[in-house]
Amino acid sequence: MKIISQVVKVLFMIAGLVAVQPALQAHTDEYLDQHGAVHGGMMRMSGPYHLELVVESGKAVVWVMDHANQPRPTAGAQGQLILFQDGERIVLNLAPEGDSRMLAEDSRISATAAPRAVLTLSMRGQAPLQVRFAELTKAKARTGTGTDHDHDHGHADHAH
Repeated sequence: MKIISQVVKVLFMIAGLVAVQPALQAHTDEYLDQHGAVHGGMMRMSGPYHLELVVESGKAVVWVMDHANQPRPTAGAQGQLILFQDGERIVLNLAPEGDSRMLAEDSRISATAAPRAVLTLSMRGQAPLQVRFAELTKAKARTGTGTDHDHDHGHADHAH
């Protein structure tokens, strides 16, 4: 009887791990890119946060949310954003703005839907975290995982 009880416990643990697996996969950069960002920017995950970067003319905003995309307070947070635009490396200090945003304003910032940036963020009382923002589709094309590729499917008339 004791063996049956242990087997049942193990089966429940395995079932729990299988059920959690899709949630763990749900937070990859690819997943976040495919499912859109809350505020129309580019979203990435770091630690317990979803971080969304919106770059408009003259300003950069980072929205800080939890895994359910609920706003997280940024009071007391500090951040630095290194933005790569027009061959230039722009270092920006971010300051809390509103309840769940970090803001940097600078005339060198150009609006873009696909920013390239590195964010370092220290939430109040927590260790700093870092995340990179870059458009994944361009990175995939450079590595040859896009539609232009050379291989043999065994069909003489096959083309991509």
